[in-house]
Amino acid sequence: MTVLSAPAIETRRAQTRRRELGGFLRSRRHRLAPADAGIVPGPRRRTPGLRREEVAAVAGVSLTWYTWLEQGRVGGVSRQVLDSLARALRLGPDEHRHLLELAGEPAAEPRAPAGASREVRDLLAMVEPNLAHVVTRCFDLVAWNAPVEALFRGMPEWPVPDDPNVVRMMFDVPGMRALYPDWEAEARWLTALLRNEAGRQAGNPRFQRLVDGLNATSPEFREYWSSHDLTPFTPSERRFRHPVLGEVTLRYMKLNVESDPDQSVIVHYAPPASAAAAALARLR
Repeated sequence: MTVLSAPAIETRRAQTRRRELGGFLRSRRHRLAPADAGIVPGPRRRTPGLRREEVAAVAGVSLTWYTWLEQGRVGGVSRQVLDSLARALRLGPDEHRHLLELAGEPAAEPRAPAGASREVRDLLAMVEPNLAHVVTRCFDLVAWNAPVEALFRGMPEWPVPDDPNVVRMMFDVPGMRALYPDWEAEARWLTALLRNEAGRQAGNPRFQRLVDGLNATSPEFREYWSSHDLTPFTPSERRFRHPVLGEVTLRYMKLNVESDPDQSVIVHYAPPASAAAAALARLR
């Protein structure tokens, strides 16, 4: 079996991306009607969609260069040219993002976290009295149900601040240390989850601001982050300390939101007929 070196693997990946980029551009060019680009088609037009020279003219690049780009023979395309091609091909936001990813360019800074959809909010209510909340890949807190609010209500810092973030709250909100009996283990685990996202979020200014801010304000986060420990999300158990209920151990799991890949629903739940279930019923 032939073992490729790291540079050879990277070269192969770059070649694959260039081929995928060329195929994507061709597919969008073929799908765009000339009239959509302000072009009046002639009587003998046989090319489906736009011709290469038409895309090149609208995007402001040479025909030869654009031809090479579709053929996978060009690397290192600038962000300005990619944005121009996106406009020329009338790409939507998801298509524009895909174009940038294929070219190895970081996407534009994501919008502020979108609110949870009606269906997701219905789910949050349906799982009560279990705790459920919605987070993004940057761990921004998007929505939560009534039991979550009841759990946190004993904290003097509740309600949460503007633009809440789960990781930032763990380190910056003093009440979190009382809520979690194993605060250090929880904080290390959450930092490792965040570190696990670092590769996917490379070039995301929102993610980088979160990390930079925590490094600047929290010596503990700075220590945990510098260890480079990472962990994927796996279902397990967490302990909470509530001023009325005492200590409660809950299981937790994550559900991905298919309509918004940036969002996930985190559910903390108690097995039926357990002491924890009875405690959650009192919490509600």
